[in-house]
Amino acid sequence: MPATSLPPAQETELALSVERAYREALVTDRLGAIWSLILAKCLLAQWAITRYSIPVSGAFYVWTLTLVMGTVASLYYLHAHRVRLHLLPTHFRVNAAVLGGLVVSLGFVAYARFAVGALEAPAAAALAAALLGSWSLARAALRRAWPPLVGALLWWGLAATALRAPADEALLWLGLGMLGAQALPGFAVAARESRRRV
Repeated sequence: MPATSLPPAQETELALSVERAYREALVTDRLGAIWSLILAKCLLAQWAITRYSIPVSGAFYVWTLTLVMGTVASLYYLHAHRVRLHLLPTHFRVNAAVLGGLVVSLGFVAYARFAVGALEAPAAAALAAALLGSWSLARAALRRAWPPLVGALLWWGLAATALRAPADEALLWLGLGMLGAQALPGFAVAARESRRRV
C-alpha cells in the first residue's frame, strides 16, 4: 500500500524535500554549536588577555583571525553539505525571525556599551546573557528539546551572576555561557536529531 496518494514522481519529490530539509536543519544545528564554541574561545581569550595583561593584540590575533578562519571554514562546510544560507530568506521562518531579533538586540546592547557608554560592563553582560537565555527558550519551544531549556536556565543564572560580578569578569561570564549554555546544548540537539534519523 503506498504511503501517500500522490503520484510516484511527486511522492519522490516530497521525500527528497523532506530529506533536504532534515539535512539543512542538522547542518545548521552543528554550525550554530560550532560558532558558539568559536565565540566562547574569543571571549575567554580576550578576558585572559585583559585579566593577566598579556601583551597580545586581542582585536587582531583573537577576534579577526578567528572570525575570518571560522567564516571560511563555515562556507566550506556549507558547500560540502550542499546547503545554502540566504541572508534574506524568501520564507522567513520563526526560528530565523527570533535569531534576527536577537542579533539586533545584542547590537543595541553593544552600541549602548561601547559607542555611547550608557551601560557598565556587568549590566551589558547581564543583559546580553538574559537575551541569549530568551533565545535558548525560544529554541527549546520550537525544537521541542530540553537541552536549550537547560541552556536558558544557565544563561539566566549567569546573567544574575554577571550583574553582581566585578566589571573585569564580564567577558568571563559571557564566554562560559557560550560554552556551557549555548555550545553544549547545541551539540546535544544535533546529536539527538542525528540519532533520531538513523
